[in-house]
Amino acid sequence: MSKSEDFAINGRNRAQYRAYRASLRLVDLGAPEPDSSNPLLPPLTALGPQYLPYSYRSQPLKFMIPTFDDHDSTVPTLVTIRMTVDGTKDDVSYKYEDVTPLTPPPPISMTLHLASRNTPGLRKISYTLDFGGNEATVNELEYRVDFVPPNLDKLIAVPQSVKDYGIGPEDFQSGATLALTYPDYSNKRLGDTIKCYIGPDSTVKREVGSITFDESNFSKPIVFNLTAAHVAGYNGKCIVFCEAVSYPGVPTTPSGNTEVWVSQKLRPVVAEELDVPQAPSLTSTLLVEHLIDGVGAGLKLVFPNFDNAVDEIEYSIDGAVQPPKHITAIPFLNMLNNQALLNSGHGRRQVKLGYRIKRGNFYFPVAPVEKQVWLDVRKPAAPFDPANPAPPDLTLLQPWIQGPYSTEKNKLTVADKQDGGVVKGYLPFHTRFKKGDTVRFYINGRDAPPPGGVWVFPSDDSEDPSKPIEFEFEWDWLGTIPDDVDANLNCIVEHDLNDNLAISPVEYAEIKMQPIVLTAAAFAHMHADPRIGFICSSLRKLPGGQVVGVVRIPADTRLEDNEVVLTYGGYPTDAADETSIIPGTKVEVKHTPTKAEAATGFDMYVPYIHLQTTHNAYGRTDYELNIAGEDVFTKGAVVRVNMSRGSDTCDLVPVIPV
Repeated sequence: MSKSEDFAINGRNRAQYRAYRASLRLVDLGAPEPDSSNPLLPPLTALGPQYLPYSYRSQPLKFMIPTFDDHDSTVPTLVTIRMTVDGTKDDVSYKYEDVTPLTPPPPISMTLHLASRNTPGLRKISYTLDFGGNEATVNELEYRVDFVPPNLDKLIAVPQSVKDYGIGPEDFQSGATLALTYPDYSNKRLGDTIKCYIGPDSTVKREVGSITFDESNFSKPIVFNLTAAHVAGYNGKCIVFCEAVSYPGVPTTPSGNTEVWVSQKLRPVVAEELDVPQAPSLTSTLLVEHLIDGVGAGLKLVFPNFDNAVDEIEYSIDGAVQPPKHITAIPFLNMLNNQALLNSGHGRRQVKLGYRIKRGNFYFPVAPVEKQVWLDVRKPAAPFDPANPAPPDLTLLQPWIQGPYSTEKNKLTVADKQDGGVVKGYLPFHTRFKKGDTVRFYINGRDAPPPGGVWVFPSDDSEDPSKPIEFEFEWDWLGTIPDDVDANLNCIVEHDLNDNLAISPVEYAEIKMQPIVLTAAAFAHMHADPRIGFICSSLRKLPGGQVVGVVRIPADTRLEDNEVVLTYGGYPTDAADETSIIPGTKVEVKHTPTKAEAATGFDMYVPYIHLQTTHNAYGRTDYELNIAGEDVFTKGAVVRVNMSRGSDTCDLVPVIPV
């Protein structure tokens, strides 16, 4: 029964009325309603609670107390209202208190100040209404407080093709899209709105898509479809990431960034096998000589979508990645690293060579294009040293030569040839020489002919390692080598296992195999007409009275202190054949010139008796000497000699000393 029931207020039943008033309780008053200034969010499920928006977390909440019976009673009745949260009353200072009739009438605006209004969880908002001392039973308003932000603790997952090759025009052909997937994060809830972005950085970005979770999509993958429009104008490194806000409006810290590479150009299409010209076939072998020159590898054909502005080639050798090198043009070759070629060991084995094209941070293809080539770095003497690939092999030491006459090694002259003995070459024995090794001796790049110029490791192990290897050279071959004061001597060691060589350091030798040529001697005081030649007027008388023919020996400093033997002979004809020499004409005259004589030239004398015996015929003056062990013989010119009447008619001129 409500207050509006019919009770006559008069003196007769006043006591009964008071008793009724004392027992009156208002029943089931309406729950408070949110003020329009701070509305609650609708439930996410049919039977679920409303939500307190995050934007109201720091301000008191306003509610409207709905109308109730007798608020307009003309009987002055005290009405006291206090807001409650989960049964706890708001501070008394915030109470509503007035006497009926209430003006203005309900609904009554009240502000809830209790801090517990923001306590996370399900909150029950109500009020107490005291009507003239009677407590009303009031319904509750429930709302959920959830101010926890979404925890975007995952990264966007991109297709494997994007990881491998980046994003390019190929991905959007015929309207295709790329799926960007965000994994379920740790506190995913209904009502969350998650957005995906792409851009060069977090400030310059484009929204790829937005998803709000409800009961229809909550269990489905979080997928955003990237289109060509989303990456229009982007070129280079970009990031994709997510941002989210909870249903109450709590923003989250953005997810971590997933880097992607965006290109406006078509990607390289790479499949061609690596070109290794020094190993053109599967059975070809890379040898030490190739490593010395540098093993070249590259591409012969231009691959589709090649871009010489950015494309690089990255080699791999037995799986070890080498620093990339820029490609300016195709075809091309780059030298491979010798050390990398040998990292897996020496000997004869297969090497796996591979390459891929690097553009930006991506490789085409992901797995290198590989091929196997044979490598053989076995060599005589010391093992191949990739840090010092070029000859010589310093462990071989230097060879030398020794002539039969010269006491000084690495010096070969005509004296050695005139001696006629054997010229030998030597190379210190190497501890790594083995059966099958062959050593060839070279002089100025010319290999000495076998058998003496080639040494083969003896099959019976008879070689004495304490002694140098010995070679012998034929004089016919030595004669083909031009004179050279710095002739190069070296040895090359070969083995029949492969084509690899060991080359010794170069030694230098002085080789002078051309005979010394001196200017011929000649009679002085000859007649001006060579047909008359040497006649009586050509004779001279020495201070001692001897009559002689004067022979001039031309200046040459090499004559100093060497005995010169002058020979004169007469001949019946100008052929001057030695077998036809006129008996009694041959004479030898000796003289050892001083330094001054050698520098200016000097005279030697043929006694008159040998000239007189020549009579009316021909004569020749020759001279010989030994210079540094070389016998030097110089023939003079054949001249006309006419001593047919010299004994009676010659008016001899004395020799005037020079």
